[in-house]
Amino acid sequence: MNASATSSRVAVVTGGSAGIGLSICEHLLADGYEVVSLARRPSPLEHARLHNVEVDLTDRAATQQAVAEVTSRFEVTTVVHNAGVIRPALLPEVKLDDLDALVDLHLGCAIQLVQAALPAMRSRGFGRVVLLSSRAAL
Repeated sequence: MNASATSSRVAVVTGGSAGIGLSICEHLLADGYEVVSLARRPSPLEHARLHNVEVDLTDRAATQQAVAEVTSRFEVTTVVHNAGVIRPALLPEVKLDDLDALVDLHLGCAIQLVQAALPAMRSRGFGRVVLLSSRAAL
């Protein structure tokens, strides 16, 4: 059975294995959501409605594969893009590979997730997209 048949509210949370993302997963589960955590590590939470997909979201191809897996199993109507990292460097020391990874994580991943969720959102006439950033590292 398709997991979306068991729950009308399905949320994908990036970075759901720690910090703010973990707290978001806890709250969504408490509110009755089916929750898919996309993160480099599995969530420490154990819950029947929590599904872990381990993925490096700075890797565009790996992200696409994970997103395809999730949207083939669930009708996602809520996307919470919380995952984030910083690679601090002054302009003379910025590495373009680091810049590419940050753009893929912070922007590319958000676009990939929302594009993949749009068909379910449109068919249900409902959708939510939440994009977060944090200055906690400072």
